[in-house]
Amino acid sequence: MAIVKMSKFNLIAFESQKSKLLKNLQKFREVSFIDIDLEENMNTDEEKIVKKVVNNEDLTRIDERLNGVENAISLVRKYHVSKKGLKAMMAGNDNYTFEELSEKIETYDWKKTYLDLKKLGAKLNQLNSEISKKYTEIEHISLWKKLDINPADLKKLKRVTGYLGTVPVKMKSTFIDRISELDKTYYEELNETKEDMYYLVISDNSNEEKAKLNDVFRAGSFSVTDLNIDGIPSDHMRRFKEEIEELRNEKKQIKEEIKEYDGELGDLEAVYEYLKNKKLRITESEKLAETKNTCIINGWIPSDKKDEFENAVKEITGENYYVTFEEAEKDDSEVPIKLKNNKIVTAFESLTEMYAYPKYNEIDPTPLLTPFYIVFFGMMGADAGYGLTLLLGTLFVLKFFNLNKKSKLLVQFFFYLSFSVIIWGVLYGSYFGYEIPGLWRLVNPANEFQKLLIGSIAFGLIHLFFGLAIKAYLLFKEGKPLDALYDVGFWYMALSGGIVYLTFSLMNLSPVITSVSMWIMIVGMVGIVLTGGREAKSIGGKIGGGLYSLYGISSYVGDLVSYSRLMALGLSGGFIAQAMNMIAAMLGGSWIGFLFIPIILVVGHLFNLFLSFLGAYVHTSRLIYVEFFGKFYEGGGKPFKDFRTESKYINLDD
Repeated sequence: MAIVKMSKFNLIAFESQKSKLLKNLQKFREVSFIDIDLEENMNTDEEKIVKKVVNNEDLTRIDERLNGVENAISLVRKYHVSKKGLKAMMAGNDNYTFEELSEKIETYDWKKTYLDLKKLGAKLNQLNSEISKKYTEIEHISLWKKLDINPADLKKLKRVTGYLGTVPVKMKSTFIDRISELDKTYYEELNETKEDMYYLVISDNSNEEKAKLNDVFRAGSFSVTDLNIDGIPSDHMRRFKEEIEELRNEKKQIKEEIKEYDGELGDLEAVYEYLKNKKLRITESEKLAETKNTCIINGWIPSDKKDEFENAVKEITGENYYVTFEEAEKDDSEVPIKLKNNKIVTAFESLTEMYAYPKYNEIDPTPLLTPFYIVFFGMMGADAGYGLTLLLGTLFVLKFFNLNKKSKLLVQFFFYLSFSVIIWGVLYGSYFGYEIPGLWRLVNPANEFQKLLIGSIAFGLIHLFFGLAIKAYLLFKEGKPLDALYDVGFWYMALSGGIVYLTFSLMNLSPVITSVSMWIMIVGMVGIVLTGGREAKSIGGKIGGGLYSLYGISSYVGDLVSYSRLMALGLSGGFIAQAMNMIAAMLGGSWIGFLFIPIILVVGHLFNLFLSFLGAYVHTSRLIYVEFFGKFYEGGGKPFKDFRTESKYINLDD
C-alpha cells in the first residue's frame, strides 16, 4: 500500500517497427513517455543525425477520421431508438479488450459506413437548409398576401406606375393625409405589423403627378419594396408549401435510411474509441527521437513491470532492440505517481487525487485517511435505515450493473461507507428517524448532545495527533530526529499537557497530575518558542519566529472546534428524519391524508438521505484536506497516465 516504484527506460529499436511497437506498448498500457529534449547544437552536421518525430500529416488525417466517425455516431444517435429503463442501465456500455478492439477495426468496414452516413447527413442538412429558405420566403411574401395581382405585371403598365412599399406606423396618418390629396393616384392598404404599414400605390405617369407623389413619399417615409416574384403572392405561398411538403417527404425517407444503421451504432462507437487510442499513439510518438533507421524511446514504467515491458518489446522486435533501465531517484520531481492499494483503500484514492498526488519522496496518504473518512462519514450520516438503504442500493448496482472501472470504484466507495452509517445509526438508536423502544443504544442524540460534542472533539484530537505522528515519522525517515522533536514532540507536550491541565484543574481532580501536566505544557511551549524560529539568522528573528509559532496554538483550537461538525451533521439529519415522520403521522387523521403518508415518507426520507450523505461527503473531505493533511502532507506530484485514452462509449478494461 504505497506509491509504486518507478523505473526510467531508454529503448532503441528499428524505425520500421515503431508503429507496431507503440501499438503493442499501448496494449501493455502501463507506460508513460518522456519528451526527449534534443539540444540545438547536438548535431553539428548540416543534416541532423538525431531529430524529433513529427506527425503533422498523420494527426490531420486521424482528426478528420475521428470527426467523421463522431458525426456519424451523432447522426445515428439522433434517430436511434434507444433502450430505456432499468434493464438498459444495467446493460451499460459494451465491453472490449484492447485486442478485441483491434480486431473490430480489421473485420468491420467502418469507412464505407461512415462515408455513407456522411452523405446522408450532408443531404439532410441540404434539405433542412432548403426548407428553412422556403419558410423565410413564405414569411416575407406573407406580408403581401392580400395583394391579388402579379407584382411583375405592375412593371409592365404604360400609362401608370405601380409601387409596393412600406410606411412606418407612426407616419401612417401623414402618408394617408398627403396621398389622399392626389387626384390621379390610387393607394390600397395591404397589411399592418408592429412597425410598418404595407401599401400598393398606382399613380399617373404625368410629370406633375410624379412630382407630387415623390413629395408624398418623402413626407410619409415611404420605402419602395421590390417583391421579386412572378405570380400572385397567395399562389406563390401555396406553391412553396407544396415544395416544402415534398422536401419533408424526402427528408423522412433519408431519416429511415439513417435508422437502418441503428444496429451499427455500437460498432461505430468501438471504432471511435480505437481511433482515439490511435491518435494518442501518434501524439505520444512526437515525444520520441529518431535517426534514419532507428527510433529512440524514453519513458517510465512500474519497476515490477520490467519483464512484461521487455516481453511486449520482444513480441515486435525479436532480439533487435536495446533497452536500459534506471531506478527513479527519490527526489526526482519528474517521476509520475501511480498509487497501489488494497481493494478497500483503492476506492478512496479519488480523495487523494482531488487534493493532490503525493510527490515521489512522500507517502501515499490514502491508507491513512481511509479509516478516519469511514468513521467520520458514518458519524455524520448516523442512521441505520439510511445506511441499510445505501448498502442494498450499492450492492445491487455492483452485482447487476455493467460498470466501467471509474464508476465501479465510486459505487464501491459508498458501499464501504454504508457499514459505518449503519453502525453509527445503531449506536445513536436511529432507524429512519424512529426510535425503537427497548432497543439498546450507546447515546441518545436528542438528550445527550454534550456527550456527542465531547466525543467529536476527542475524535478530532486523535485525528490531529495522528497527523502529527505521521509528520514525526517522515522526519525520522529523512534522518531528522531533532526536527521531529521540535516540530512534533514539543507540540505534543504543549497540547496534551494543556488539555490535561485544563481538564483536571476545572474538575478539581488530582493535584499531582494537574501540576505535572502544567509543567509538561510549559516545557512544550518553551520548546516551541526556542525552536520555532530556528531557521532565522538573527537572535531576534529566532525569538520572533518562535513566538509566532507558539501563536499557532490558536489554529489548533480552531481545528478542534471544526470537528464539532461531526455532531452537528449527525443531529441535523436525525432531526429532519424525525420531522418527516411527524408530518406523515399528522396526515393519518383522514383517509385522504393516509394516501399521502407513503409519498411523504419515501420522498422525504430520500431527500434527507441525499442531503445527509452529500453533507457528510463534503464535510468529511474538508476535515481530511484542511485539518489532517495540513499537519504532514504537501503533495504536488504529477499522476502516471496509462498509455490509453479514457473511454467514452465502451468499457475498455484489460
